[in-house]
Amino acid sequence: MPVRVLLDNKGGKIILNHTAHADLMDQDCSACHHTTGNSPNPPACADCHAAKFDAAFRTGHQKTLPGDQCGTCHHPTASINKFMHDEHADDYAGGDCQACHHDTSIEPTPQSCSNCHMDGSNSVLRLRDAAHARCADCHVDLYDEGIKGCATCHERNPAKTDEPEKRACSSCHDTPTDQLVPTTMNAFHAKCMGCHEEQGTGPFGDDACYQCHMK
Repeated sequence: MPVRVLLDNKGGKIILNHTAHADLMDQDCSACHHTTGNSPNPPACADCHAAKFDAAFRTGHQKTLPGDQCGTCHHPTASINKFMHDEHADDYAGGDCQACHHDTSIEPTPQSCSNCHMDGSNSVLRLRDAAHARCADCHVDLYDEGIKGCATCHERNPAKTDEPEKRACSSCHDTPTDQLVPTTMNAFHAKCMGCHEEQGTGPFGDDACYQCHMK
C-alpha cells in the first residue's frame, strides 16, 4: 500500500495521504476502490478513470488493467431478477394485464415480451427498447435518475475472465462512455468531496480547492 500518492494535474498537484485514508476506512479498499471488492491489490483510480476516453485509452487500458477487472465494465448481461411480476400485476395494475401488455388485437393472450421483442426486426422493437418504453410509463422517477436508476431493476452479471469477446458499452447503453465512466477529475471530485461532505470534515465545495491542490 502506498504511503502517499502524487496526483499531477493542471489544477495543481495533490499529495494524497493514502495510508491515513486507508486507516480511516479500516483498511477497507472497496470504500474508495469501489470496483474491487476485497481485493488486496486494487488498480489505481486512473487505470479505469481516464483523463479522456479516447483511442489511446481504449488501446492502453487492455495492457494496464488486470484481466479479472474486465467484467467490472464489460458485463455480458444484466438480469431483471428484481422485477416481481405478480407484485406488479396485483398491486400496481389491479389485475389489468393490458396495463403493461398489448391489447387483444396484438396480443390475444398475455405472453413473455421476449417472444416477439428480441433483437429487433422491421417494425418490432428490440426487447430492451420495448421494455424500457413500457416501464417508463410508470417509473418516471427511476428514468430521471439516469444510470443510477438501473440498479433498481437490474443486477449485472460479471463477465468471465476467459470470455473471448467483451461487449462494447454501446451494445446496451445509449449514454456516451465518458458519462458512464467518470473521467479522472470527475471521479476524484465525486468520491473525495462526496465523502468529505458526508462526513462533515475535510475539504469540499468550490471554495476549498487549494486545501488539496497546491498552487
